[in-house]
Amino acid sequence: MEHIVATPLYPSVREDRLIWKKENNGEYLVCSAYRLCMNELLDTSHFKGEGAWDLVWKLKVPPRVKNLIWRICRNYLLTRKRLRDKGVNCTTACAFCSLEEEDSMHLLFKCAGSINIWSMWNAYYSVNHILDGYQDIKEVIFKTLQVLQQEDASLFGCIIWSIWKQRNNKIWKEVTDAQGYVFYRAKSLLEYWKAARSIQGSTVGREHPASNVKWIKPRPWRFKCNIDAAFFETANLVGIGMCIRDENGHFVLARTDCFSPMCEVHVGEALGLLSAMDWVHLLQLGTIDSEMDVKRVVDSIKFQSY
Repeated sequence: MEHIVATPLYPSVREDRLIWKKENNGEYLVCSAYRLCMNELLDTSHFKGEGAWDLVWKLKVPPRVKNLIWRICRNYLLTRKRLRDKGVNCTTACAFCSLEEEDSMHLLFKCAGSINIWSMWNAYYSVNHILDGYQDIKEVIFKTLQVLQQEDASLFGCIIWSIWKQRNNKIWKEVTDAQGYVFYRAKSLLEYWKAARSIQGSTVGREHPASNVKWIKPRPWRFKCNIDAAFFETANLVGIGMCIRDENGHFVLARTDCFSPMCEVHVGEALGLLSAMDWVHLLQLGTIDSEMDVKRVVDSIKFQSY
């Protein structure tokens, strides 16, 4: 018996060891154990929500918009009614009209303020009958996505995101966004995202020459604000970026701004400088050095006396 037990099954095997069959190398991984539990050992049917989820994941929108729509359709959005259902002691009244309970359906589609925002969208009147035909918000979203063209479906998702942001600004920041601005923010979000993706795609594979330009620290006890403008022809927008650093080069604050329509480069950069000056004045950080990369603007300011 001892000789039988001592006989190796394979010449290369000298000792027994534990093997995890779900991995090719035999080593245990938590991720493969999770897949085993979810796919074979446990009943996970209650985790899987029915619906045309591919319509959501295929939207040409920023990931934050897809995530928000997913949370809405899974009833995970923390509206006031949802918070009360979870035991949070808070009011359930709508943050805007105070007339109805704030659930996802009312907040995003039924509230008078939200309806005004939707009415600014050209495609709204072609899909508003869906709101009258369905009471479940998941069905409303899926049915709407089914009938819309890709561009309209993308803007549909961004408007939902902008209304939710409007609600959070009012509750948490005590800021009331104008309804027209809420619609503009949705369009801008989509246009900026598409412009950034097109720029990213056009620069893939390009070799950029090394630059010898180095950032110079401001004088002691001062800050420096760097300003730059980006021009998006497809979106007809000019974006402004501003970054403030201290005398040691440490990041302090940053901000972005935008305006439309497109303009000449030196004009856009000059307007970016003006926006930065207004921002710095509000921050009350004292005298700040400004730095930009358009010589025409710098020279115009340098040789003017006021």
